Amino acid sequence: MLDKLNKIFEIIEENHLDFYFNHSKEEFEEFKKEALSKFKLEDDYDLLYVCNYIIKRMVNENDGHTIVRYSDFLYLGVLPRIINNKMYIYKAVEAIKNYLYDEILEINGVNINTIIDEVRDRCLYQTEGFREANVEKNMMDVSVLRSLPSIDNKTDEFIFKVNHNGEVKEIKIPYGRVGFRNYKHYEDKDRMHIIYSLCREFKPNQMINMINEIKNIAGINYYIVDLRGNTGGNSGITEPLLEFLKDKKIIVLIDKYVYSAGRLACYDLRNLGAIFIGTDIGSPLNCFGNCPPIEFEKFYVQPSNAYYTYYDSVGDLETKEKFEEFLKRDDYKKIMEPRYFHPDIYVEESIDALREGRDVYLEKAYEYIDSLENKKKLG
Repeated sequence: MLDKLNKIFEIIEENHLDFYFNHSKEEFEEFKKEALSKFKLEDDYDLLYVCNYIIKRMVNENDGHTIVRYSDFLYLGVLPRIINNKMYIYKAVEAIKNYLYDEILEINGVNINTIIDEVRDRCLYQTEGFREANVEKNMMDVSVLRSLPSIDNKTDEFIFKVNHNGEVKEIKIPYGRVGFRNYKHYEDKDRMHIIYSLCREFKPNQMINMINEIKNIAGINYYIVDLRGNTGGNSGITEPLLEFLKDKKIIVLIDKYVYSAGRLACYDLRNLGAIFIGTDIGSPLNCFGNCPPIEFEKFYVQPSNAYYTYYDSVGDLETKEKFEEFLKRDDYKKIMEPRYFHPDIYVEESIDALREGRDVYLEKAYEYIDSLENKKKLG
C-alpha cells in the first residue's frame, strides 16, 4: 500500500501546477508520516482516506479541486443537508422518502458528529459553505464512507439512525442516485424559472434545445436562473444561455454548492446585470482548477493543473513555467487573495421551511420581483 501511496503522489507532483507552492517537500513528508502513524493502511479504502487527508494539509484552503477518487462510483440513495449544525435527510430515493427531513443521528452505530468530523478531515474547501457541501456530498459516496476510520471498510450495508417524528428509527439506505433537474423551465405569468444545476450535457445540445424552447415563449418579463447545486463542468455550455439573457431582467439563485464552472456562470451573469439571491457560493472567483482524472489502478487522481487569477493583466496560468514566473511577482500574494462572490440578497435555510414544502430561495426572488412591480405602480 505504501508503494501505491507514493505512486499517487508522484502523479500529483508531476501534473499539479505546483503541489509544493504552499508547503515544502519536507513538510509533505511530515504530513505523510503523521497520517501513517494516525491511520491504518491495509487496503484501497484506507489509502483513499490517507491520500486525501495529506492533500488537504498540503494545499490548505488554496486549492479546492485536487482530489483522489475511487473508481467504482457507488452511491447511496440519499443526500443529507446540514442546517444549524444538524444533519438531515434532504433528498432521497423513493423507497425511503417517508424519512425526508428527519435528523440523522448515527451511521452504522457511529455518532453522526464523529462521521462529519472524519469527512471534514479529508475534504478540501475554499469557503465554509463548500466545506458543508462537500461533507454532504461525501455522505452519499460509498467509497468515502467505507474509507472513514470509524466505518468497517468491508461493509455493504449502511444503516442510518434517525429521529422520525420524535421516535428513533433505523433505516437501511438503498444504493442509488438521487435525481436532479437540469435544463428545465417553468412559467408563472410573466416569470420564467430556468433550472441550470450542472454545466454538463448528458444528451447532445441540451442547452441549445432548451434555449430554442424558451425563446418563443411570449410575455416573460423576469428570468429566474436557478444555479443552485451547480458544481461546474464545461463553462462553454453556458454561452447560449448568456446570449439569450442579454438585455433581460435576470434574477439568479445561488447556494454553497455553486463551484468551479458554476462560479464562472455567476461572474458572467453579474456582468449582464443580474441580481443574485441566496448564500455565498462554494469557491472564490480566483482559484486552482482544471483537474482531468488520471487513472491509476482503482483510483482517479485529479491534480489541479491551472490557476485562474481573474486579473486581465495576468490571465490564466496553465503551465508550471507560467506559475513559477507568477510566483516571482512582488504582488502574487495579493493576486491570490480570495475574491469571494456574494449574493445581493441573502437567504437563510430552515428545516421548518423544507418540511412545509417551501422554497425560501424562490420566495425571495418573487418578493424581489413584487417589490419592483410595486415601485412601478407607485410611479
